Amino acid sequence: FFFFFFFFFKQKTAYEISACLVGSEMCIRDRDDIDQVLLRAKKYGVEKLLFAGTHLKDGKRSYELSLKDPNYYCAVGIHPCRASQYIHDKMTFEQYAAEIEKLIKEAKEGKMIAVGECGLDYDRFKFASKEQQMKAFPIHFDLAHRYSLPMYLHERNTNSDFCKLVKDNRSKFSTGVVHSFTGSIELMKEIVGMDLYIGINGCSLKTQENLSMAKEVPLDRLLIETDAPFCTIRPSFPSYKLVKTHFKSFKGKKAKLDENTLYRDRNEPCTIVQVLEVIAGIKELATEVVAKAAWENSLKLFNLSLIHICRCRRIERCRSRWSP
Repeated sequence: FFFFFFFFFKQKTAYEISACLVGSEMCIRDRDDIDQVLLRAKKYGVEKLLFAGTHLKDGKRSYELSLKDPNYYCAVGIHPCRASQYIHDKMTFEQYAAEIEKLIKEAKEGKMIAVGECGLDYDRFKFASKEQQMKAFPIHFDLAHRYSLPMYLHERNTNSDFCKLVKDNRSKFSTGVVHSFTGSIELMKEIVGMDLYIGINGCSLKTQENLSMAKEVPLDRLLIETDAPFCTIRPSFPSYKLVKTHFKSFKGKKAKLDENTLYRDRNEPCTIVQVLEVIAGIKELATEVVAKAAWENSLKLFNLSLIHICRCRRIERCRSRWSP
């Protein structure tokens, strides 16, 4: 399985968002410890989760997981590296796309809060060709339009193709985030200019050029994420010197870890605090300021404040209906 988590969490007055990919073989086959991962995240203040499927099977699993708790949500789309998945699933592309839409359409109200992950990735054509990616990406704009959902976007080294497609379809969706952003300052500004958000994680903080870009992301366009189990901030990164919170770690596949120890080769949502510390450091701001901005941006992006208001109104209607 291959699915993403978005985590919204709070520490005192600090709010932030992170993304976590927990379903890969590296995480689950030899380490059936997803409950421990979630408990560890909760210990560090995780409040809400978004499970985002990167293809049909993952989308179904993500939806199932979202039903386990009122604070769990989901999203579904075709990741560019999964653009050929329909062939492996023995479907036509049209059948596959119809099943993706069916999952969105039939989801319980308030659970499906984004379309994606979707986009283009020209660094990994070994998983899906450019032609397959260019076929899969556009359908997501129509889905976002039909179901009034924001978009969870992916861009890797696509020259102008990604921005051209987004610009051509920008009127179809309210907003979105380009997550795990690793592009240039110029590309970041072009994306922000389309009224979209930028998601920053460890992969966004590998080089000095990355740090220069991250420093320029406007606070009102910033989302913080981990993209776990990938995108750990490593000691070789220039960003590492800004990390203040460190975790005990163990190298091995099947070891039983205590609640305070992580696998060394797997990132986790609890490390979001490290991304926060780096962003605050390069921007020369208090962590509470950065965290609060990222939290508020997350609620706005995914319309979670509106969902909460609607639920409260439904409760009040029910109370008035049955009150003596």
